[in-house]
This record gives sequence, C-alpha cells and structure tokens, in this order.
Amino acid sequence: MRISIGPCLFDWGKKGITDFYKKMAFETDADILYIGEVVCSKRLHLSPDELIKLAQELQPSGKEIVLSMLGLVMTEEEQEEIRQMAKLAKETGLRIEANDMASIGVGEGQPMVAGPHICSYNPETLGFLENVGVERVVLPVELSASHISGIIRGVKKMESEVFAYGRLPLTFSARCYTARAFNLPKANCQYKCGDYPDGMPMHTQENKQFLVINGIETMSELVYNLVADIKQLKEMKIDILRLSPQSKNMAQVVDIWKGTMNGKINKKEAVAKLQEINGNEPFCNGYFHERPGLEFIR
Repeated sequence: MRISIGPCLFDWGKKGITDFYKKMAFETDADILYIGEVVCSKRLHLSPDELIKLAQELQPSGKEIVLSMLGLVMTEEEQEEIRQMAKLAKETGLRIEANDMASIGVGEGQPMVAGPHICSYNPETLGFLENVGVERVVLPVELSASHISGIIRGVKKMESEVFAYGRLPLTFSARCYTARAFNLPKANCQYKCGDYPDGMPMHTQENKQFLVINGIETMSELVYNLVADIKQLKEMKIDILRLSPQSKNMAQVVDIWKGTMNGKINKKEAVAKLQEINGNEPFCNGYFHERPGLEFIR
C-alpha cells in the first residue's frame, strides 16, 4: 500500500499551503500529494497557473501530484475554474481529482481520480466511472470495510483509496457556516476560516463538542484513525491510504503510518503515538466497523 496526503481542507493562505506541500514532498515518505481547493472557491489562493507551477516544483520529489477540484460547483465562474484546471492538467500530464460530477463531465476522457465526495456506492457506479476516464476511486468516508470490499470486488483496473486519518469531511452546503457563526453574509465572510487552521468546533446545547465547521463544510469533531486496521486494509487489497492534512505535526503522522505499514511500529504503539500528537484527544473509526461513526473500536 501507498500513502497519500489529501488536499488541504482548511484555509492556510497561499504561503501556508505552498510551504506545507513542499515539506510533505521533500521531507516525508508519502507517495502521492493532492493539491488544490476542495471546500470553497473564495479560498482559491493559488490560481490554476500557480497551482500547476507548484505541482512542477513538487515533481522532483518523485511523488505523484494530483490536482483536486471543488467538492460543490455552484456558479458559472466555478465551472470555468474547473474547466481551466482540467485543461492545464491535461496539457501537463497530471491527473485531476473530481469531487463533483461537474468535474467528471469536464474531465471525461482524461486520467481522473474520483474523490470521496463522488457517490461511489456500488460496483455499477465504479464501472461507469471507469468508462469515462477514472483510474482511481477514493471511497466515501462513511462506508464500512465490508461495504468497501463488496464495491471494489471485480473492478480489476481501478485503484482503490481509503480515507484513513484526519477529520472526516462529511457534507457541503451552499451556506457558509463559519460566516454565519459571526453573523456575516457569505459574500463578505472576511475569510474567518483562516482563524481556525483545523476547523471551528461546534458544541451541542449541553456544551459537548459534536462537529467541526469549516466554511461550507461540516466535519467530524474527532479525528478518524484506521492505523490499527492496516492489516485488514492490506487483506482487502486497498492500494492507497489517505492522510488528511492537519496544521501541526503532519510529518510525524506520516512517519508513524509508514513505520506501522512497514512493520517497524506495532499498532498499539502507533495509536499511542498518534494520540499524543492529537493532544490525547480520542479518535473515531466507527464507520469502518459498521458502528456509529463517533465510536473507536480498538
């Protein structure tokens, strides 16, 4: 199995994003880097040309670079953005990660990855996606191990990728939750997302942490962690495990995962190390084990 670093789902600004991916490219043993804005078109700090330039700067690391597209395409301007991205990716020989069916339509016929926001819930869908150019599928985050096995069984050519670490990206909405929390209109959000490098915690009326809001995206409050399930993922013949960017200690996270995959770190030690990095906060992995998502099955 290989390790991928997913697209950054938070607003770290142009310098923050470029510095992060250069560090991941040249200072970690990750195999694949996904770069590009998935959550909000207002956060497109890197133009398509700048994104291609960053991809070219990262390529000497030997890692595969994939351009990630928006997860919710709502306007003509956003459609034009993904058209331009797909065109530049084709010209430079890069794959795109489609996270909305609009991107599948734009990229049809060129090498694509179907991201976790595409509803890939059955083998027939994977067959359709394969016919239009999709070479890899990132399974939706709420699927269990048995569901994943059933979906990918019989699909021989398409690579499979599983979201394995990070806050789960659950839903998108046309409304910007972060702006609303500050009584701001979406059109004048003042980029409040940038104040929360790992998302803004949301509490229940009983003051219990429940979810994280990240602009138009809702995420899990707990970090999803399948490091203890690596053996099962190998048995399922999963090709790639995705680690989602976090603002601190990401290089250490990659090292722990790589060491566990190579048998140098046992799973109990890996969970303990990751928990320390995570501020001793609990993890979740319930979806993978057909349990409520908030649970952590050891």
